[in-house]
Amino acid sequence: MRLKTYRVTTMPEAMVLIKRDLGDDALILNTKKVKTGGLFGLFRKDCLEVTAAVETMEEPAPKSISPVNTQAMPAEAPLKKSQENDALMDELQSLKRLMMHEGPEDRLPESLRPLRSLLEKQGVEKAVQTELLSKLLQASENEAPVQEAFHAELIRFIEQHQQAVKNESPSIACFIGPTGVGKTTTIAKVAAEQLLEYKRTVGLITADTYRIAAVAQLKTYGEILDVPVEVVESREQLAGALDALKACDVILIDTAGRNYQQAEYIEDLQKLLPETQHIHTTLVLSMTAKYEDMVQIIGNFEALSIDELLLTKKDETASAGVILNLLHRYRIPLRRIATGQNVPDDLVAATPGRIADYIAGELRHA
Repeated sequence: MRLKTYRVTTMPEAMVLIKRDLGDDALILNTKKVKTGGLFGLFRKDCLEVTAAVETMEEPAPKSISPVNTQAMPAEAPLKKSQENDALMDELQSLKRLMMHEGPEDRLPESLRPLRSLLEKQGVEKAVQTELLSKLLQASENEAPVQEAFHAELIRFIEQHQQAVKNESPSIACFIGPTGVGKTTTIAKVAAEQLLEYKRTVGLITADTYRIAAVAQLKTYGEILDVPVEVVESREQLAGALDALKACDVILIDTAGRNYQQAEYIEDLQKLLPETQHIHTTLVLSMTAKYEDMVQIIGNFEALSIDELLLTKKDETASAGVILNLLHRYRIPLRRIATGQNVPDDLVAATPGRIADYIAGELRHA
């Protein structure tokens, strides 16, 4: 095994030297910050001390050994050296397996390790952590504070992965999703937003006839906002309601929230929505749900051609990492996040800066 130590300014600089001297199979065994240079202990600079190693082929044993050498060398000496070499090889192989399994971020400098802990606490997937931390590792030697660099990298990540909404103001929008995510309240918020902020006329339709309370709730919102409300149970009735509300600038459709694992629910929605007219479909998900469940929900609803995601109940969870996971995994736009029950206030734009604040706010304000 061949070991070599480098003193460099940045980690990328070390990687170039290690690859040149030790090859592609070299492993980084240790990194630490040290002081170097200066005069009489003054003007010393920070640098990185990086130790790397590579396995080497064992040298062939000599073809013959003279009697004098044989007698002079104790029999246990070469055996002991061989055992030491074997132990070093085993340790190196263990390090190699560990590094290959855990990834380069496990060699993070001390300053970046709290960021990894924060991402883990926020429920950010391993692949997303690796992408973020790899970028930060490359930039870890610049003069920007770690917190600011982290926030900037989060914004860059979100901007890179967040898909643009095809139609910022769809004239007809249908809200779907599992039970309990707050679709009806969210629709009221969107209706109020369209009325008060954009000065558009709004019509409401509910197809959630499975719950009498849902119909009553939407009608109450309709009375408060002074907008018409239609109740439908079939595609034919929906067509009639759309015709009755055609003078409205925006029509919002509420649907029943049921068990997303039931295939008949998806089929019922497919039977409800018209085949010849595209309706902007917004899938509403709660941020209190497990990410694995969200993945399954999206998979079940993809048959309906999801145009947009809307996340609710941000106020009920301290974890926002699921937002990064969704943006990384799906090419589905995320435009809004519901942050509470207040209508119409608790509905905000899912801007990169706001999402980054959700993730890094705890660190930035510590």
